[in-house]
Amino acid sequence: MKDWISRLFIDRSDLFLKLLNPRWVGTEGLVAGMIKLLESYGMSSGTLLDLCCGNGRISVLMAKRGFKAVGVDISEAFLKDGRRKAREHGVSDRVTFLKGDVRKLEQIVRRNRPFDVVTSGWTSIGYYSPDDDLNVFRQARHLSRDGAVLLITETMHTEYLSIKFAPTSYSEIDDLVMLEDRQYDPISASAKTCWTFYAKDGKNMKFIDRVDFENHIYSASELSSLLQKAGWQTTALYGSIETMQPMSPLTSMNMVARAV
Repeated sequence: MKDWISRLFIDRSDLFLKLLNPRWVGTEGLVAGMIKLLESYGMSSGTLLDLCCGNGRISVLMAKRGFKAVGVDISEAFLKDGRRKAREHGVSDRVTFLKGDVRKLEQIVRRNRPFDVVTSGWTSIGYYSPDDDLNVFRQARHLSRDGAVLLITETMHTEYLSIKFAPTSYSEIDDLVMLEDRQYDPISASAKTCWTFYAKDGKNMKFIDRVDFENHIYSASELSSLLQKAGWQTTALYGSIETMQPMSPLTSMNMVARAV
């Protein structure tokens, strides 16, 4: 495991959870769009595999819409919070959370296969290498029925960074302040990021921790080509699944593919 993955998602899971929780608000709209999209493929229920599920926002909310979900993540803290949220939403019997490295997907997931839907949200690809991502999506294909739908949602892409790259940003969530410093190499499509966390202390800020990480950023064509090698055929690109807005350099990437 890369050091930063262990550090951010396991050692400092308490900090990353503070970033995950606000995303639940917008997920209602995302899931509504996903349901509408799946219905256009003749699918109103079924089994769903949620890759790198975090604390379960897609798994839980899709379960509320009639799907039976399995979420996989490497962080026990995220999964524990996801199980709590599943109870709060009354879908504990429809959501299973499994701990493990997504690169060993077929060893982790033993039940509810074959899946009808596979999801990967919020730029949870590119953490390792393209070969690793190919292996993950190939395993997901093995776990899915013919014609299953893959939804890669809310994902950063090279087209966006080519015109909207920002070297710094500032975020404030409750009593947590995060400063973000970025470097992007368009030749290697590699993004290096430093997150520095502070706690608000009156008018001052108290340093908590710093995490540096690096991930590969895909273009739409590169990711589509990778998926094809893994047994998925891209069928659509959206800037927003909630609104079905077309993808552009100013939007995130939302890719839809079918198992072939």
